[in-house]
Amino acid sequence: MARLFLLYCISWLLAQEARVRVVPEEYNFGTVTQGTLVKSRFVIRNEGTKPLVIQEIKPSCSCSVTAWERRDVAPGDSLPVQVSFNTAGKIGRQRKSFTILSNAVNSPAFFYLTGEVQATSLYDAANPD
Repeated sequence: MARLFLLYCISWLLAQEARVRVVPEEYNFGTVTQGTLVKSRFVIRNEGTKPLVIQEIKPSCSCSVTAWERRDVAPGDSLPVQVSFNTAGKIGRQRKSFTILSNAVNSPAFFYLTGEVQATSLYDAANPD
């Protein structure tokens, strides 16, 4: 009986963990003209039973940045994250990833910014020559 109780206590302790979820996991900004600064907001949720400690949110390239409040996220709580992507020098389909490094059991977690960047037109309708 004591062994069964001890096994139950150990399994209960192991089940106590932080679990990260990002909403939305992917945001499609549609089609923009080259040079546009794309901004979006994501929400990181702790769906676990222990506080979520985020060490870092890493963008996949230097053209993307994040802004977030560095704090622990209590179980059931969430944390907003602002991201921006500078489309200068980019053309075509884009998919920028962001990596969340944390104490969560499912770390690293990822979220994405996707869309299409069109080149700016060199044609000036006012001066067709």
